[in-house]
Amino acid sequence: ASLPEEWQGAVFDRLSVADSAHLKANDGIVGGITAVRSANAEYARQRDAVTHNFAQKIQNTTDLVQRLSTGIHSLKQTSQHCEWSLKQLQEAQQALVGPAAMCQKRMELRAKLPKRERVHDAFFEALNREEREIQVAKGRFSAAITATQRTLEELAGRQKELADDLRDKQHGLVLDHACASKAARHPVAKSPLTLSLRFNEKGTPVKPVRVFSPSSASMPASPGLGQESFGSEQERTRKERTLQSADRAARSEAAAKARCADNRNLLEATMKGVAAAHRLTQAEMATTVEHTEVLRQELLKQQKTTLGKIADVEKYLGLTADKLMALEKPLTANVNRDRIRSARAAREAISDPVSEALHTEHTALQAKKLQLQAETTSMRQTLEELMRTAQSLAQDIEDKDKALAIHRACAGVKNPAHSSLSYGFAKVGTGQRHLSDTASSNLRQTPSGLKSASIASTPRKTSLTPRLGTGSSRWESS
Repeated sequence: ASLPEEWQGAVFDRLSVADSAHLKANDGIVGGITAVRSANAEYARQRDAVTHNFAQKIQNTTDLVQRLSTGIHSLKQTSQHCEWSLKQLQEAQQALVGPAAMCQKRMELRAKLPKRERVHDAFFEALNREEREIQVAKGRFSAAITATQRTLEELAGRQKELADDLRDKQHGLVLDHACASKAARHPVAKSPLTLSLRFNEKGTPVKPVRVFSPSSASMPASPGLGQESFGSEQERTRKERTLQSADRAARSEAAAKARCADNRNLLEATMKGVAAAHRLTQAEMATTVEHTEVLRQELLKQQKTTLGKIADVEKYLGLTADKLMALEKPLTANVNRDRIRSARAAREAISDPVSEALHTEHTALQAKKLQLQAETTSMRQTLEELMRTAQSLAQDIEDKDKALAIHRACAGVKNPAHSSLSYGFAKVGTGQRHLSDTASSNLRQTPSGLKSASIASTPRKTSLTPRLGTGSSRWESS
């Protein structure tokens, strides 16, 4: 058996060991509590940073998605407007086919004019000017159509670029929302300890910051570095690229709008020019028809007068020839008398008054004969000249008829009614006045109306005299 002192000492040793273990246990508990608090604080800080970054990324992506959606919608509207402008250009170009064919047809008809009528008149110049205007308009429209098609292709490319970016942004936004909502549905597990070891269980609420432009200030900087992190730089680059795509799309859209405005101005100016050239051609064609008709009437009058003069000259030429033939009888009688008187005896062969009378008669008759011969020659030459003039007038009238038919055919290319009633200038000699009625109004008249109008109208003798000046017509009625 041990001594009481030994037993008591052993108890004290065990108590000392227990106290030492208790102290170590207390130190371990304090260290664990400190480690738990530090872990909770670090987790809360990291969770707040992740939450802030998620909120910032979602807000940035939402802003970019809105920007891309707005850009795509605006591009669609601009593309539709460009397509409408392109359709207007194509329709305007197609509308020039008819006027171009009409000009070509009129050129072909004018090529059939008689040689005498092939002149570079105002109608010819106006027709050439109209044809050149149409060709220039076709070239302008073709260039505008090509430029508009390139603009549409560029808009389609920009729209596809934005649509692809928008699809990727929307997909990333869905994933970010899924990650953010999943973190919210699974909070940090609470410690069973009764001590308040949690630093901030719910985390510090962070107000989202709305970012409209790429900036490094919107991204949290790495602690202690003083510069943006690699992730922040990548996020800024992502936003910059998206905004650059949107800016390129905006520039393309502005260029497309300017192209549409240019197309509208081109359409207005070109169609005005073509219409003005066409009106000038129509006016010059009507003037040509009028002047040719008036000249034809003057030629007919001159032909009638010339034929009358030819008849008069032939009549008096016949009278002169008859008189010339009639002078042969007294001249023959005078010669016979002088021959008979030459048989007189020498005593009687004197120059008596009879001899003088016979000589005077012979001289006078011979002079008149020579005069009649000269007059006959002159009248024959005049008759030949009148015949040539009549033939020339007939040829000119024939050419005028052909020219009128061709010019009225040119007028009838646009409207068949103008082939006989060209812009109010009815055929002369049909009982209608110059500039009295238009072609369309004459065609609308009923047979009874035409009959009553012809009965009510009184014929008027018209004398056309040349008028000098700068008016639209060089002839006037009197």
